[in-house]
Amino acid sequence: MTFGGIKLRRFLAGQYPAGMAFALYVASVATLCVALYECDRRDETLTASASGALLYAVLSIIPFLCLLLAGWGAYFSLVRAKRAGGVLAANLSVLAQIVVLITAVPLIFFCSVAQVPAVPVALSQGARMFRGPLWHVTSDRRVLIVTGEFTKGIAEAVEQSLAATRSVRIVVFESPGGDVGEAMRIGRYIKQNGLETGVATECSSACTYSFIAGRERILLPGAHLGFHACQKVVWYSPCENQKYSSYLVASGIDERFIRRALSVEPPDIWYPKPEELLAAHVITRTRPDGSGGD
Repeated sequence: MTFGGIKLRRFLAGQYPAGMAFALYVASVATLCVALYECDRRDETLTASASGALLYAVLSIIPFLCLLLAGWGAYFSLVRAKRAGGVLAANLSVLAQIVVLITAVPLIFFCSVAQVPAVPVALSQGARMFRGPLWHVTSDRRVLIVTGEFTKGIAEAVEQSLAATRSVRIVVFESPGGDVGEAMRIGRYIKQNGLETGVATECSSACTYSFIAGRERILLPGAHLGFHACQKVVWYSPCENQKYSSYLVASGIDERFIRRALSVEPPDIWYPKPEELLAAHVITRTRPDGSGGD
């Protein structure tokens, strides 16, 4: 296999000049650092579209793989140069080997725990976005229905849809959850505009943060609301249960209910009964005609 005139098998065996191999390694480190910076700086922008999510995945994995290959080939080229050269060449080779090790190991560790796990998430998100819109307005232009998992960019899209259709008075959710930040942003918009919310099937996890913002909150017969504590995607990602608890308290939800909801560890989920939801002020009624009973 050949890349840009470089035969990969020969390169990995350390059969290329040490100077050339080391220069390729330095270039791969620089490329990876730029990719990591851009992924961090443009995270929300990139993952807000299907093509952006794909680009995010490419920037996360391709430079990382190049670093692995370049580091391997450079190290063994330097080992070979150390054996074949004189004292000066041997000393320079050892110094270069140290540089490779002290730069490659931290970068590989960081990417393994931070960037690589994000790749399947980004690809999955991009695939879901390629399927089409996750929201639509009913023919009478009074109801906005939001379906599917909350992904990056959904809040802005929902806000734009609501702003363009001022006749919408109720937002109905049919979602298993997703990005909590997006859900809370949708919730804040709903609260600011005095809209009602409803659930016809299921609204779980992050979806509930959008639902509880409604001026009136309707759980139709047979529908379910599901709650649990936040979930760490990777070890360094903090769970801000206190932040979410404060958000729920500000929405008028009973604190005992909140403690119960946030005590459920994912992947478990708690589906309270309608009477529990009514008592905790999570819902205001269970029928669109205003009645609260089943």
